[in-house]
Amino acid sequence: MRRLGGAAPRGDIAVELRGVSRRFRLHHETRTSFQDWFIGLVRPRGKGEEFWALRDISFSLRRGESLGILGRNGAGKSTLLKLITRVLEPTSGEIIVNGRTLAMLELGAGFHPELSGRDNVYLNGSIYGYSRRQMAEKFDRIVAFAELERFIDTPVKHYSLGMFMRLGFSIAVHLDPDILVIDEVLSVGDAAFQRKGYQALRDLKANGTTILFVSHWPELVREFCDRAILLQEGRLIDNGPVDAVAAHYERMLQAQPGEAAILRVRAVDAAGRVVEAVPSGRDLRIEVLLRVPPSGGGDLLLAIDLYDRDGNHLFGSTGRLADLGAPTVGEDPATRRVCAVIHQLPVAPTTLTIAATLQHPGATGLDEVDRQDTEVEVIAPWSVRERGLLRLDHAWEWEPADAAADALPELRVEAER
Repeated sequence: MRRLGGAAPRGDIAVELRGVSRRFRLHHETRTSFQDWFIGLVRPRGKGEEFWALRDISFSLRRGESLGILGRNGAGKSTLLKLITRVLEPTSGEIIVNGRTLAMLELGAGFHPELSGRDNVYLNGSIYGYSRRQMAEKFDRIVAFAELERFIDTPVKHYSLGMFMRLGFSIAVHLDPDILVIDEVLSVGDAAFQRKGYQALRDLKANGTTILFVSHWPELVREFCDRAILLQEGRLIDNGPVDAVAAHYERMLQAQPGEAAILRVRAVDAAGRVVEAVPSGRDLRIEVLLRVPPSGGGDLLLAIDLYDRDGNHLFGSTGRLADLGAPTVGEDPATRRVCAVIHQLPVAPTTLTIAATLQHPGATGLDEVDRQDTEVEVIAPWSVRERGLLRLDHAWEWEPADAAADALPELRVEAER
């Protein structure tokens, strides 16, 4: 395992995780008295239960990007941020962090309760390597932004949660971080300060700060972030453009146990990474993530259809879910991943719509259970001499002029006349 903090940037990568896992050991036996403690010295507790908060997490974040981290409670979001900020160490894997990193993980973290707000501002500055003179230059702006002028000399143990949040957030955004890590702290406080806080984050982003942002609100992640990842029971199940990952999370929340649903459809490369463009004539890989009933889908069908930018139906294929022996995703046996490959995509450059549809045979035909679409650009190679909707493998066969004349004697006779 290797960790770099504050090191010279490696290319344009700000944060990179490679196969990171974190294990905790849970002890269910409690010791509530001196006698229990003494007995524990003679008879130590067992090894306890292993709990993997994160398993094999890999992703990278470029400098200046903002990454939204989505997932249900207990998915591993906070553990992930604590690993990135060195609050915790990974059990296995490699974490690379390039740049000065500031974190807001818990309200009041980094504050000394007996010290005043003023003293805590200088204390936090010293923790991040700022001199007292440097902090004095920032002090008035920090206090004004936090709206705590009247209370700045009050011990912070008397602060409300909102006051803690305002002061901690103001310190973080005024220390010019290269990387800012935020765990849902702006959900505390009034709406006016939330708006001001989000604007401050936008300003940091515009100035090149890399931001990792945990939120339970997909719309907020859509508005604020460039990309997103989705965690489920400690595993990374989605990583890509923010709209697609947020939609996956919303559908995951809406899907009821036992109901079939399409959670996500996207174009991917051979390694499973999302792609936004595919060259004409290359393979197109379509990945569909499904929630299926415990029965495995029964007579449910999965249809894949392709449409060009004008809505022309180019191709469609259908398979039975029961025949798609897809591996489960994470620890949820009801979630399955299916991949369809269209070899040497014979489509001219266009914006291609991929439609994935779950269907159920009905009395009069196929009933639609669920549908989700995504788009991918089909790009060159393309010749100016080629036209139409399709790019078909073809060749011109030319014959010498004399051979052509021998094959058509009547043309030669006409020419002599």
